[in-house]
Amino acid sequence: MQLKRNGYSVGYVPLFEHLRRIDREMLGRKFRYNRDVWWKTLFKELGLKRMDPKWIRDLTLQYWRVYAANSPPFKDAEPTVRKLKRSGYKLGIVSDSDGTPGMKRKRIRGVPFHNLFEAIVVAGEDTPRVKPGHESFILIARKLGVQPKSSIYVGDNPRTDIEGAKAVGMISVIVHRKENHGGAPDYRVPNLRALPGLVRSIQRAR
Repeated sequence: MQLKRNGYSVGYVPLFEHLRRIDREMLGRKFRYNRDVWWKTLFKELGLKRMDPKWIRDLTLQYWRVYAANSPPFKDAEPTVRKLKRSGYKLGIVSDSDGTPGMKRKRIRGVPFHNLFEAIVVAGEDTPRVKPGHESFILIARKLGVQPKSSIYVGDNPRTDIEGAKAVGMISVIVHRKENHGGAPDYRVPNLRALPGLVRSIQRAR
């Protein structure tokens, strides 16, 4: 509607094709993932120049509201986290900034079982760099009161998660998701349900 009010007519197909490509490029370059820049890049490529900055910010906030409402945690996440917590493990989260200060932390706190995590680090906000910058991995270990080398880091991105964790000496585990092949994790699991068994196995081997 806002595009039409500004005198532009863009079909949904070319619009989403541009968005998908910009999304991939931003992930590949691993900039601070700022959706304001996402929209500005899209509009520039489409030749749209009369966009109000306030509307762009409102669009970003609306995007995250819709995204959060339609992106529930994986079904195996909560039972796995609760099982690990009952076993006495210290649990933490390291996640990259969304580019909108405070938004990622707000989204995490919207997860029903977020209180099971003892520490949360938003890379790019709590630290100078997003993952795989090593600062966020060191910070989460410090917040949990553990040494990186005695920690197990679980992620689903071969580059940002595994590369960053291994750089500080953490044991790295990647959860198989669509198109997340590659990298050199210490372990791979088909889903989160397999994680507690793997953790016990790693402990016994030490």
